[in-house]
Amino acid sequence: MKGLNGRIHLTSCLARIESALSHKNLFPVERKIAEYILANTNQVVGFSVQELSDAAQASRATIVRFCRRLGYDGYKEFKLALAAEMRGAVNFKKEDLSRDDDIRSITRKVFQSDLQAIADSLEVLDDAEMEKAVEALDNASRIELFGVGSSASTALDAYYRFLGLGLPVSLVNDPYMQAIVSAQLGPGQVAFAISHSGKTEEVIFALRKAKETGAITICLTGNNRAEIIRHADIKLVTASRETSFRSQAMAGRIAHLSVVDALYVNLAMRHFDEAREHIRKADEIIEEKRRSAQR
Repeated sequence: MKGLNGRIHLTSCLARIESALSHKNLFPVERKIAEYILANTNQVVGFSVQELSDAAQASRATIVRFCRRLGYDGYKEFKLALAAEMRGAVNFKKEDLSRDDDIRSITRKVFQSDLQAIADSLEVLDDAEMEKAVEALDNASRIELFGVGSSASTALDAYYRFLGLGLPVSLVNDPYMQAIVSAQLGPGQVAFAISHSGKTEEVIFALRKAKETGAITICLTGNNRAEIIRHADIKLVTASRETSFRSQAMAGRIAHLSVVDALYVNLAMRHFDEAREHIRKADEIIEEKRRSAQR
C-alpha cells in the first residue's frame, strides 16, 4: 500500500516500539534502547547484540528482554523483522506536524498518519484471534458492546453494523448500566469491550464482570500490555503512531473502525443470502422513514 508521500510500512517492528513508548510500557533503560533504535534505525539493522549494547549503553540481557517485551523471541528475530521493515519502507519517514505547515501539508500528514495506522494494525492483528472473534460473535445468543469516551463512537458503529446483520446485539453507554448488564451475561454470550488505551476503568470493570459470569470476552485495544488484556478471552490488538495534536486515540480509532468493518464483512460472508436480506429490509425501512418525514 503506497501512501501520499512514500511507502506505507507493511511490517510492525517500528510500530510496536512507538506504541510501547506511547503507552509507557517500558522501563527507563528499555525506553533508552527504544529511543536509540528509532533514531538510528539504519545502523541498528547491521548491529550485533553486543554492538547495540555498547551504543545504547544497556546490557545484552536488557536488550533481549526488550525484544521479548515487544513480542519477539529474542534479538535475532527482532533484527530480522526490523531489516524486513526497512527493505519494505522506501522513502518513508514519520512526519510530525510543524507550525509552518500549510493546509495541504497538514491534510496530507493527517491522511498519512491514518493510512499508517491501518497498515501497522493489519500487520499486528492476530489472524487466529480474528477467527475466534468471528466464531464467537456468529454463535452468540447475546452480544453486549462496551465503550466510553472516544471509543464510544466505535462501539456505536459496531452496534449499527451487527444489528444490520440481525445479530442479537445491544449497546449501553452509561458506565453504571454497563456494569449491571455485564454481570447478567453468561455462557454462550459475548461481552465486546473497546478501549484504545486499554486502561479505561469502566470498560475494564464491565469486561471483568462478564468474564466472571462465564461469558466470552473480547477486547479491541491498541495496547497489548494493558490491564484489559488480562480479562479478555479474545484479544484484537491494533497499532498507531502518535504525532503532535493527534493522540493515538485518533489514528487508533481509524484502525479500530477497520477491525469492526472486517468483523462485519466476515460475518456477512458467512451468511451471505441472509445478510443481504437483512440489509435489503433495513434499506426499505430507512427509505419508508424518509418518505414519511417528507410528507
